[in-house]
Order: sequence, then C-alpha cells, then structure tokens
Amino acid sequence: MDIDDKLYEFRKIQQVDAPPFLLTRIKQRLKTLEHEPAPVQWRVTFTAATIIVFLFNVFIFFSHAATEKKPGINTVINAMNLSNTNELYHE
Repeated sequence: MDIDDKLYEFRKIQQVDAPPFLLTRIKQRLKTLEHEPAPVQWRVTFTAATIIVFLFNVFIFFSHAATEKKPGINTVINAMNLSNTNELYHE
C-alpha cells in the first residue's frame, strides 16, 4: 500500500459521542480514590527498599573511608600546585 492509501484510511474515522455523565462519573471515582490510603504491602515494600538503600549507602561510605589512604597536607598542596614560594621569578 502506498502511504497516501494508509493515510486515507484515517479519514474514515468518525467522532463518537461519549455516554452522558461520563466525565462526572470519572471525577467521582477519582475523588473516592484520593482518600484511600496506599495498600499495606506497598507501604512495607517502600519502607524496606528505603532502608536497604540507606544502609547500602552507609556501608559504602564507611568501607571507602576506612580503606582510603588519607594524604597529608603536603601531598595535597603538591598535587594541586599550591606551593607558595617567596621567589620573585620562577627560574
């Protein structure tokens, strides 16, 4: 089929009238769902996942901090080229 033939098929689609009071029924159903709390299983799952992620972050932070070799201030100064000399010219 040619692209024009395919697009012509869309011209055959006609607008359908919605059932009466459909919008008010949808709004009423949404209002009843607003006041309903989340299921207990979802709340427990969300809480457990949050605790697991928090504990994982704490574990990674402390394990990395314990194994990291802490450089002295002189190493940091030399690495960042922050050494300050009293020479007027760097020759």
